[in-house]
Amino acid sequence: MKESFRGQCNLHIYFAEQYLAQLQTADAAEWGGHYSRATSESMICQLLLAYQSHLADLLDQQPKFGLALPQGAFNARSFVAPELPPEIIELADREDHSHWLKSLINYPFLQTAAVSSAGVIASDASSDGRVSLDLVDCLAELKSLIARHRATLMEY
Repeated sequence: MKESFRGQCNLHIYFAEQYLAQLQTADAAEWGGHYSRATSESMICQLLLAYQSHLADLLDQQPKFGLALPQGAFNARSFVAPELPPEIIELADREDHSHWLKSLINYPFLQTAAVSSAGVIASDASSDGRVSLDLVDCLAELKSLIARHRATLMEY
């Protein structure tokens, strides 16, 4: 069987599901709290890779647009062309306006750890700037988006 972006996307979704299952059964204090964070961020990496593989699959399935796959990390807003596939246009808009996707593609992996403000005169703990994602929602939304785009591509 030939390697494909679609197969790669499916595998990253599978890995994300495995990480989610681990998160739901693991003790949050395991490895001093690091296990949960590392597993969450590993899942986010898998979701990002699935998203990029999906973008690559969209381009691969629609050669009439003649778009080359960018090198390195990219998202739908990375593409600049007079004519883009409608799915790429939709995703570029979602990257700006859909909270789950915007947060996913802009996730800052090295965030400061949350600390207790007990015994402190003043604290901005409620506005610490940490970005948190609803991983269950992100996975469900991404799977739904991918399924819808694949169904649309089958119509072409």
